[in-house]
Amino acid sequence: MKKRWMSTAISAIVLTTLLAGCSGGNGNGNGGGGATAKPDKSAETTSAPQVKIKFLNWEKAEVYQPAIDAFEAKYPNIKVEYVPVVENDSNETIKKIDIMYASGEQFDVFSLNSVPNFSQRAVNGMLEPLDDYLAKEGVKFEEEYKAEQMKLDGKRYSLPGKFGPWFILLNKSQLDAAGLQVPQSWTWDEFRDYAKQLTKGEGPSKQYGAFFHTWKDYFLLKQYSAAQDQGIMKDDGIHLNADNPLMKASLELRYVMEHEDKSSTPYQDIVTQKIPYRDEYFQGKATMLPTGPWMIAEAGGTDKIPATFVSAFAPWPTNAKGDENYSFGGADSLVISSKSKNKEAAYQFIRFLSTEGMALTKQLSAWKKADVASEVDAIVASTMTPDMIDKASLLNTLNVSKLPQPANAPSYAADIEKAYISEAEKYILGTADIDATIAGIKTNLQKIIDANQK
Repeated sequence: MKKRWMSTAISAIVLTTLLAGCSGGNGNGNGGGGATAKPDKSAETTSAPQVKIKFLNWEKAEVYQPAIDAFEAKYPNIKVEYVPVVENDSNETIKKIDIMYASGEQFDVFSLNSVPNFSQRAVNGMLEPLDDYLAKEGVKFEEEYKAEQMKLDGKRYSLPGKFGPWFILLNKSQLDAAGLQVPQSWTWDEFRDYAKQLTKGEGPSKQYGAFFHTWKDYFLLKQYSAAQDQGIMKDDGIHLNADNPLMKASLELRYVMEHEDKSSTPYQDIVTQKIPYRDEYFQGKATMLPTGPWMIAEAGGTDKIPATFVSAFAPWPTNAKGDENYSFGGADSLVISSKSKNKEAAYQFIRFLSTEGMALTKQLSAWKKADVASEVDAIVASTMTPDMIDKASLLNTLNVSKLPQPANAPSYAADIEKAYISEAEKYILGTADIDATIAGIKTNLQKIIDANQK
């Protein structure tokens, strides 16, 4: 099978520069409604023929409608039909998009939420290459965007959507009750100590210090604190990363917190009871939640889950005192269907959305000209209860967080992730010790690698 590799959306950008050095921004965070700078190339198309494009995503219509309205005002010949395929469920949305594509249903633009989901669809020919469009416009990607996007065989297929680092979301009321400060920088040892101090009670009403979900990210905790080789595969996208001591240390941290400290929600319960991470956090059943930037707005409450306490933010913990605050992170991918009948218009839309348009969605963008402090102000102000978001700790977290150099990932990344979780959970569930688990990871994942590299 032919080798195919692509670059992930992980960028080595210090988010300090986002706050301090953005073009057109006000460095004090007192901006109004988001970025005001314009892309260098944004020609009007009022004389072009009328076309209509369809944009598929999982967010509610109200999220993207302001950006769509602004785009249609700027490009009156292009109308955008937005379809929230499965609201608030990105993976189910992508599954349905696959069915729509296979059945020949027409749509033009959609979003992808992960490396595996991108790689599978790029390999299958589902995505339109963007290099010629960018070259025609004279766009130099690295000058426009903070987050490198995924490639396949050297070709670019996406522009960055919402963007940001992972962090620790904290129930500030429970921290205050325990006499604990919101950390501005901390280690995993300190995170573990916090979790022990925040754990209270017994039985169904027990309050856990931390919640770790079932995604592969929660089996890579300490690896995400590294400046390189954060994944199951090494950054070269060719070799397995199981000899990395941080992989073993990540699993051991999760195990000891659950089984010895009893300070994290039991994995067995999470799996068998299908516990939603949002419920566990917002119902006060777990104080600390490692999570990503989509939870910033949700910390201010939603229709389904109101905010009843103040949420604070802490940087991703480091592995040792004095380490720089690296974190996992990146941007969703905005892509064009290879079957689109309006590819030029679709490209104009994703260029707008990935630049000035993203601020209008009340999400952090990967556009270098965006004013991040103003984006934060707009996100917080747009929530149901803005006073439930500790903005000072959020800005500090964005200020100190760094993302690593872009890695390479194989087209079979989804198979690797699934196999890794299957092996790692044996240790967390207590059916295999750590050495047997690492041995299983090496043996079974290497088989997948070998089969795909022939």
